[in-house]
Amino acid sequence: MSSTLIGLATLACIAAGYALGLYFTYRLPDQHLSGDSRDTVKLIIGVIGTVTGVCLGLLVASAKHSYDSKVDSLDRIAADIIILDRALAHYGAEASPLRDKLRSAAEHKLRLLWSADGLNVGNMQAVGATGTIESFQDALLALRPATDTQRAIHAHATTIGNELGAIRWQVYVRSGSTIPLAFLMVLVFWQAAMFAGLGLVASRNATNRAAIAVGAVSLAAAIFLILELDTPYAGVISVSDTPLRLAIEQLGK
Repeated sequence: MSSTLIGLATLACIAAGYALGLYFTYRLPDQHLSGDSRDTVKLIIGVIGTVTGVCLGLLVASAKHSYDSKVDSLDRIAADIIILDRALAHYGAEASPLRDKLRSAAEHKLRLLWSADGLNVGNMQAVGATGTIESFQDALLALRPATDTQRAIHAHATTIGNELGAIRWQVYVRSGSTIPLAFLMVLVFWQAAMFAGLGLVASRNATNRAAIAVGAVSLAAAIFLILELDTPYAGVISVSDTPLRLAIEQLGK
């Protein structure tokens, strides 16, 4: 399910909770809505609001870290491609076919993942399954350095090639969400329960209803933002192809 649908579902749950609170306001006897009862409900709302706020803060921090980690992985891929190309350039003319193969592999990844419409999330699995990097690594291992300089460059290039392959798989396995569904469901339940309490104790006037509506939309937007940051390969907040494009521009120079 997309982050937009989950955000809308969260808003619907909060609205349902508030509507349930309003329903019981008209159904419960007056003694259940007395001063002491209202104070108790307000206290519980405060406790739930505090716990929800803490959890939302932790989720935002976790989602931001996940986003930064995934963006950093793509940046490292772009940097490793440039460093590997430079190393092969210093190796000599024997490595020219490898430089061409490296450029072809990078361009293939760019075409596979990004189009004019943005990131193609459906191709993430294809990126993991494709063998272009393995083919390059095999060709790299097939080089036979003749001098000490070439042997040093070959060892360095092999290390970078292995690291490039590892990061590529890291991007693939981290393409999904890291937020447990059960945790998200509990968080939405807390929000709905909090607004159910507001439906019980809040005065029924336009100002309060407008404030409650703004609060509900804000909480749903927070869930949406968290999920967008946690899954930057899909949705509104997505990773950019700029690092890989800049890396390709540097290849062969």
